[in-house]
Amino acid sequence: MKWEPSVRTRHLTVIIFLIIVVTGALVCFNIARLLNAQTSSRKDAVERLTDQMYTFAQQAINNRPLEEPKIAIALDDTVRSLIKASTGETKDFIYCALISTDGAIIAQSDPLNLLHSVSRVRPVDQLQTGRWYRQLFQLWRYDHVYEMSTTISLSKKPFARLVAGVESSTIRQKLSPSIKLSLIFGLIIASLCTLTAVLSSSLVLWPLREVMDSVEQLEAESAMLAEPRPVNAEMQSIAQRLRELGRRFAGNRTEIEAIRDQLQQVVGSLSERVLLLDRERRVLMASPEAEKMLSGGHFTLRGQKLSDALSYNHPISSLADRAYTSGQSLQEIATIKVNGTQTPQTIVASLQIFEDRGQPAGALLTLRDFETLQRLETQLDFATKLAALNRITAGVAHEVKNPLHAMVLHLELLGAKLDAGLDPRPHVDILMSEVNRLKRVVQTFLDFTRPVELKLQQVDANVLVREVILLAADARAQGVNIEEHYGKGPLIIKADPDLLKQALLNIIINGCQVMPAGGQLVISTGNDDGHVLISIADQGPGIPEESRDKIFNLYYTTKPKGSGIGLAQAFRAVQLHNGRIKVESEVGAGTCFRIMLPAA
Repeated sequence: MKWEPSVRTRHLTVIIFLIIVVTGALVCFNIARLLNAQTSSRKDAVERLTDQMYTFAQQAINNRPLEEPKIAIALDDTVRSLIKASTGETKDFIYCALISTDGAIIAQSDPLNLLHSVSRVRPVDQLQTGRWYRQLFQLWRYDHVYEMSTTISLSKKPFARLVAGVESSTIRQKLSPSIKLSLIFGLIIASLCTLTAVLSSSLVLWPLREVMDSVEQLEAESAMLAEPRPVNAEMQSIAQRLRELGRRFAGNRTEIEAIRDQLQQVVGSLSERVLLLDRERRVLMASPEAEKMLSGGHFTLRGQKLSDALSYNHPISSLADRAYTSGQSLQEIATIKVNGTQTPQTIVASLQIFEDRGQPAGALLTLRDFETLQRLETQLDFATKLAALNRITAGVAHEVKNPLHAMVLHLELLGAKLDAGLDPRPHVDILMSEVNRLKRVVQTFLDFTRPVELKLQQVDANVLVREVILLAADARAQGVNIEEHYGKGPLIIKADPDLLKQALLNIIINGCQVMPAGGQLVISTGNDDGHVLISIADQGPGIPEESRDKIFNLYYTTKPKGSGIGLAQAFRAVQLHNGRIKVESEVGAGTCFRIMLPAA
């Protein structure tokens, strides 16, 4: 797997590399300087010794004018003491000698006999001509003696050479403490600089981090996360990611423009009065009917703010201001002047807020005619009641079909027995029984569908439920534990107490019957958005999904001795009170009937 370092890692790598290079260069420069200082100090020592030797040689010759200069110098104690004093373990040189131009040794001090050691003695130029690192290598790798030489002239003519040897170990002993100190100092400086770079990298890269966060946010908003991303997205090049964002935004812009054109065509073909607003309450799109209603064709809404196009105190502008300020969708009935005239019209204005990160990003404004909406609600209510009647008649048709089939069968058997001269009374009795059964079915249907004159009065749902539970006192004797939960305060509804009590009692009895071995029946009340809620939950076997749409049908039952009338009556009673009843059930876990009634 290819390693792609992050920006911070690259930054630290470069900084640490520069620190190491600079510190190493300084350490190397210091070591080279120390090495040069050591060799220079040895050369200076030889030059000083030469100057002293020249002076003492002159004196020796003057003290013995009758002797040859070489003999006079060789016999001079001062010269011999000077040469001997320059050598030794604590001195600069390992040996020192004054050699005449013809090669004869005038005076020398060579305790280790190294003067003529060909294997160890090297000219000092061999050490000085190399690079500093090669000089270090030679000093630490080989145990050589480096020889330095100067010429002594008398009467402006070369007379002798002063040679002196320096051991590698001597130079090493002089250099080692300084080199160690330089390395330690360099290591400390590099460590401190590296630590400072690591600690300050976050501060240095903070602007870049903000850029990276912005890039990542743009990537998320442009749906780049739908594509496979590297394991460490921060490791990507910022320039590469910005190029990718530019390419993506260019594609998104083309796609958005195409979608905008398509949406404009869709909105333009709508017969509904619809406006699409942006976060600044500016009209992005408006259907022709909305333009006609609000402007009458005198001006264009698109591209304008609602407050600029309609005025600040216009009901639609006020509704948009309240919705955007609260961040909640609103709906209200307003009277406005339509088609640019003074004719008032009552409308229902609904504004649906779209949010982005908890802030309004736009809204959809829908304008509907109030009278038309009322007619639609009336038709919907009629359709709902008609659907309920269809469910009831479906159960009746099924119940009537069975006795009719039995009657047809026994009529045929009766005719056959009459032709054969047999006793027809058994079949006549069965026919009479089926006729009576059919009569009961028809009578029940007539009673069920007969208009009911509701005796509405304001009642507290909590009080009503308590009275119903008292009527179902036998449930506790059957091992059913009724648990009651009541909503806070009086829950006032307009209802026919007797009819609604019977409906609730039918549901409670049904819940007790599905728990023959006992169980818990939870009855609770509450309110929600202008409605009073009554829920009855049992712990029975539950209702299969395929049977849930049939349980309110007249005569539909799953119990062996059930009549199929109780739940149908409960459904009818709730419908007569303009309420709704909802069933939630899970096989093996129980069933919950939720009744919603309008609050008074």
